[in-house]
Formats: sequence, structure tokens, C-alpha cells
Amino acid sequence: MIRLAVAVISGLSCLGQSALAQDPQVSFELDSETAIVGQPVTLRIQVLVPTWMPKPAVFPNVEVPSLMVRLPERATGPVSQRIGGATWSGVQRSYRLYPLAAGPFELPDGEIVVTYADPDTSDPVEFRAPLPDIRFAARVPAGARGLNPPVIARGFALDQTLEGATELAAGDAITRTITARIEGTTPVLIPTLTAETEATAVRAYGKEPVISETEERGVLSGTRVETTTYVGQSAGEAILPGLTIDWFNVESGQVETATVPETVVTVTGSALSAAPPMSPREIARRVGWGLLGALGLWLAWTVLRPPLFRALAEARAGYEASERAAHRRLMRALRTRDLSASLAAVEKWAGFFPDLPQAALPVRRALAGIGAARFGRQAETGKPAWNGAERAAQSARRAARRAAGTAGSGRSLPPLNP
Repeated sequence: MIRLAVAVISGLSCLGQSALAQDPQVSFELDSETAIVGQPVTLRIQVLVPTWMPKPAVFPNVEVPSLMVRLPERATGPVSQRIGGATWSGVQRSYRLYPLAAGPFELPDGEIVVTYADPDTSDPVEFRAPLPDIRFAARVPAGARGLNPPVIARGFALDQTLEGATELAAGDAITRTITARIEGTTPVLIPTLTAETEATAVRAYGKEPVISETEERGVLSGTRVETTTYVGQSAGEAILPGLTIDWFNVESGQVETATVPETVVTVTGSALSAAPPMSPREIARRVGWGLLGALGLWLAWTVLRPPLFRALAEARAGYEASERAAHRRLMRALRTRDLSASLAAVEKWAGFFPDLPQAALPVRRALAGIGAARFGRQAETGKPAWNGAERAAQSARRAARRAAGTAGSGRSLPPLNP
């Protein structure tokens, strides 16, 4: 264990021993000079002041390449200590440093900024303590030196799931998910899990790996998940490679092995075109036909559009002026219980049967009853009256069309021999 204490004299003039004794006390503690790759080294920084700190202490950045820095739960907390017969209070912060590769590490230059109350005036005083020269080295245990990559953890496991059948028709797919779980270190150290397949019977479509990290009671764990979908391309057999990862168990000091078996996929049929590549003449011919077709469509749109739109407009106008449209407007007014619109619509419809003045009489009577019930002395409304008006309108149209002797426009044809 390395413990370093730093005393910084604020100001350029010499101070007495009593004044120096009132300066904040900053100490740094590294629990080991040697770490194992992937396993944490703990750095503790403690700040003590003779009074109190009106502002939180500002701690330095200790990030360096190939070193992962984590602040565990409750990384920063209050501390107190008896110094010179008095109780000093302060704060302590703990960092967990995870080396991701073997070799020496040196923390960067930095400083801690402490603001505390002056013992005499209680005014805030800023105090700066530089980060001392903190170094340590990371190594690979002797038993793990033959591993490539060196997976060093408390626990490691591989798992595989398949979605879909291993016997595919061309165009069908099977999805393979490989999950690696690691305990006691970061999942960043887990290597790639899915090897490329050289089989032509399938085509692989891989997603981006998903890396998740968790921490429980200061211990890092996590997973790496790789998902690949294989689509059948041509008849044949494809082998999805298995996976074997040797890892070093820091608790047992032994090398253990995690495996995922290979998967054999059979494809029937072919999703690839068997036609030979087109010649330049065939390509030119198809392009020419395509251009002629586009020109024909443009001419048709330009020449035929105006008369076509006119014909559509005339057909629409003819329909709106027909007996069928008039009766539909009447039925729509009755269904919406609009008395004014119904009275106007029944008269419009009756105009198509000038020779049958009684054609609309049942509908008029029904609407008159609805008006009397609504505006009379004993006003009452309800669905039965309107339903009766709808039935009367349907019956009146059938009777009028039979009487007129037509099933189309509602007008009687002129006699053949006047």
C-alpha cells in the first residue's frame, strides 16, 4: 500500500508553524503498486480541514489511455480525524482503476481544489494541492500468459439461442444470438463472439454488439450480446462456427474454458437468379423499350387527360342530376334527423315524377308527423318516427319506379305510337 501526504503552503512568504498547522491536509492512498489486467486498483484521496468546507472539493481527472476509471457506489463520503488534539473534518473519494492492458500506468498531473473557512475570520479560503506522482503496473498472471485474448475474471460463461429452424428454404432466415457473461471485471474485455462463415448457402447480417455493464457492491459485471441473422441463398449446407474461449479464474487461479457448439444449417432451393448476364445489345434493347414506354405514357397523359377529365366531370354532373342521387340525398337527410333538409330533399326527389303527384305523399306525411311532434304542444321525439320516414321513402321510390315503368332515370319513356 502506498500512502502519500501533500502539504501546500499558500502564498510566497514564510509562515509560522502555527499558521502551517491550519492548512488543509490532503493524502493519497493507492492500495497496490501492481494490478492484474481487468482487476481494479483502488485510489483514495482524503481531504481534511480544521473548520468546514463551504464548497465541495474539486477532484482531478485521472483518466489515461487503456485505464478504465469507475466511481463505485458512495464513492465520496465524509470523514473526520483527530489532529493536534482537535477534530478535523473533510471528505474522501475512492476511484477504482481497471487496467485494460499489461504495462506501466502513470496518472496525469492535476490538483485538488479545496475551499474551507478561515479559522480566524470564517472567510472562504481556496487551497490547491497538486496530484503527486502516482504510478502502478498491470500484469497478466503466469497462468494466463498463454491466453489470447487474456480474459481474467471471477466468472465467465457463454450462451447461444437460435430463432428459427436449421432447415431453411431459399429466402428463409435463422437468427443466432451469442451472449457472454463476465463477473468481476468490465465486459469491455470480452472479445468478438461471432466468427464469419465462409459458406455460400447463407448470407450473414450482423447487428452491432450490445455491451451492458452492471455493478453490485462495488463489483463490476456485464454482458456482451452479438446477434446475427443468416438468410438462405442457395441449396447446400452452412456451418455456423462454434466458439471456444479460455479464461483465467482469479479466485481458483486456474484456466477454464467456455464453449458454444457449431450449428449446421441446411438450405434447399435457390434465391439466386440462374439466368446468364445480359449482353450489351439486350441491355440497349430493354432501355429503348423503356424509353418508348415512358414517351407513350407522357403522350397519353398530355393528350388524353383533358378529354378524360371532361368526361369524368360530365358523368359526375349527370349523376348528381339523376333521380338516384336525389333519393340518396333524401335518405341521408332522414338518417341525420335533419327535418329542414329532409323537406327540401323530398320535394327535389318528387320533381322526377311529375306524372305521379302522390309519389312523395307517404314521406310528406311522415315528415309532417315529425314536425308536429317536435313543434306541437305535446312535443316528443324518438327514433321510431324517423325510422318510419326512412321506410316510407324506400317504399315510395319502389312504387314510383314501378308506376313510371322504368328502372333507371325515374322518368317515363315517351310512347312508341303517340
